[in-house]
Amino acid sequence: MIHGYSTLGRWKETGKMFREMTSRGIIPDVVSWTSFMTSLCKHGRSREATGIIDYMSAKGHKPNIVSYSILFHGYATEGCFDDMINLLDSMATNGIVPNRQIFSILVDAYAKRGMMDEAMLIFTGMWEQGVIPDVSRWGQGVSPESTIFRLADALNKFSQMISIDIKPDTVVYHSLIQGFCTHGDLVKAKELVYEMINKYIPPPTVVFFSSIINSLCKEGRVTDAQDIFNLVVEIGESPDVFAFTSLLDRYCLVGKMEKASQVLMQWYQLALSLMHPPKA
Repeated sequence: MIHGYSTLGRWKETGKMFREMTSRGIIPDVVSWTSFMTSLCKHGRSREATGIIDYMSAKGHKPNIVSYSILFHGYATEGCFDDMINLLDSMATNGIVPNRQIFSILVDAYAKRGMMDEAMLIFTGMWEQGVIPDVSRWGQGVSPESTIFRLADALNKFSQMISIDIKPDTVVYHSLIQGFCTHGDLVKAKELVYEMINKYIPPPTVVFFSSIINSLCKEGRVTDAQDIFNLVVEIGESPDVFAFTSLLDRYCLVGKMEKASQVLMQWYQLALSLMHPPKA
């Protein structure tokens, strides 16, 4: 019945049943407590659920990793970061070592709220404690570093992945490529694009590059934008309308009409090739 009430989210009925059991000297097992905790956390009552951990310990029922995972998820959803850190201390007191799931919840919680420094501290803590992040977590570790131009740290994490035989996925590659493109290191960006191609990993799409081109143009970095545009052509892709118009607008805005004419002619030639493809 406890599990049924908890599954249905009827935490008040569940609480009433627990009180009746304890008043009769019946101590619920860990599974029952965990079900109740899940129901409380789903209703934003994670602190009450934490009280259950203390009660369980007092009654001789040692909480397990599942119990803590539920609490971490609850606090993460509510954005209660201090409470999550306190839970880590509680785990240490009960002799429970955080696993990959616990660390992942922490990294996700900080990253989703833009608290990248805190997320990176947790990520580093995983590594130091011998907990190897999965590919998606490596992606989160690389992405914020690339975004704020700490590319040396991002590349270090990238190298760590390869050294322990974890294959970087498209998210990891895209984060690094975007970072290098935005930072103006086209040589490294090209290297990563061709590395993806050689490993039969689909390279970034035209839309991906067009977004970067547009951002660079808005920042007045039209030369860097042109370099990215040329890279798209170099890897055998056709720039889209967004990429062409971004370059045209910027060149016209800064009075570089010759450059604008070159882009316009390239666009015209692309349109002709699409209308009249070469015969096989």
